[in-house]
Amino acid sequence: LSIFSSFPTELRCSGLDWYEFGEFCYKPFGDKKTWHDAQDSCRSQGAELVSIRSMTEQSWLESYLYMGMYVENQRREQEDVKVENVLKSAMTFTYWAPGEPNNHDGFSEDCVEMLHQVGGFWDDKQCSEEYAFICEKSRPDITPPTNPPTPPPAQGCADGWTALPHFRHCYKVCSGFNR
Repeated sequence: LSIFSSFPTELRCSGLDWYEFGEFCYKPFGDKKTWHDAQDSCRSQGAELVSIRSMTEQSWLESYLYMGMYVENQRREQEDVKVENVLKSAMTFTYWAPGEPNNHDGFSEDCVEMLHQVGGFWDDKQCSEEYAFICEKSRPDITPPTNPPTPPPAQGCADGWTALPHFRHCYKVCSGFNR
């Protein structure tokens, strides 16, 4: 049973259990791993741990538990994060639970989980804790199919007849017919 079983598989996201939403393809993993092991698993599939960028994306992913963010310097207004590709970037969207992030009991809680039981809010956690996770990769663009050029009629056209491009028949325009 897939944890995404209620979502249809989209053709643009190739491979088993990849699902399209917006500009990305997502693959959930039910096995629990540390943040670093989850990141390695995603990268082995040409993806990164999910990084939530909007409330729309948050709502779609809300029932799943682990986000791929590493909080480097926690501040309430705007967190500097080390996102999956290990580059620092300013988070433009956050969904922290009340009182989070908090480094509970003085622990270095530098990773983020999504709290399924409290509306999908975020909680800071130790990166050594294990959680289920979701990988994401950019959705491939679909190139519309191109039709091969239509070959001219096999015998060519008789004198006075014309083969129009993209048609397999010969045509002749006549005038002066009376009914």
